[in-house]
Amino acid sequence: MSLIVFDFDGTLADTIPAISAAVNAALTSLGYPARDGEHIRRSVGDGARTLCRRVLPDELYNDEAALDRLAEVYHNATKEYFGITDKPYDGFYEVTDELLRRGYTLAVYSNKPDVFVSSLVNKLFPDGRFALARGALAGIPVKPAPDGLLEICRTLGFSIEDTTMVGDGDTDVAVAKNAGAKCVSVTWGFRSRAELEAAGGEVFADSPYDLLDIFK
Repeated sequence: MSLIVFDFDGTLADTIPAISAAVNAALTSLGYPARDGEHIRRSVGDGARTLCRRVLPDELYNDEAALDRLAEVYHNATKEYFGITDKPYDGFYEVTDELLRRGYTLAVYSNKPDVFVSSLVNKLFPDGRFALARGALAGIPVKPAPDGLLEICRTLGFSIEDTTMVGDGDTDVAVAKNAGAKCVSVTWGFRSRAELEAAGGEVFADSPYDLLDIFK
């Protein structure tokens, strides 16, 4: 059968409250102004370091020393706040149960640091329904580089042609195209349908249950 690889933030769960809490704790501890939730939502999706660059005060956007410091403080703050995310989007228990019954293998691939991805997936889905949960690892470029997605396929024994990336971001569309996988874009997450279409998205799910019509 086929491999379905899910993004995490904005796809499986709404993590904006946890990310916002960590971002603003890090910013204020360094004397920077807090960012509103909408700014943080737009900044998520390309890895923690890019998120930190986007939430820095505008005049520090290209200040690498400031970025290094914020990234370090943000990582430590995430350890405290990532547990705020305590449930997936409605329907995902039922949908993933049915996908497994139909014979699909499920995995998770996120640009969130790997330690937090594995912890959250084990917390929200403790029954092991995902064959692999992978986040950002040192030495492997984050999405949209294809390296991580290709490594998941190799680890689980699937060809990239039999793999579909499911995600809410333009990076998910791009990583699928870069790797040679199929892609399903979900519209309940952190990017609008118009943004996903502009990124090249072609197949869309407006509800988790729509995935059952896509993956027969």
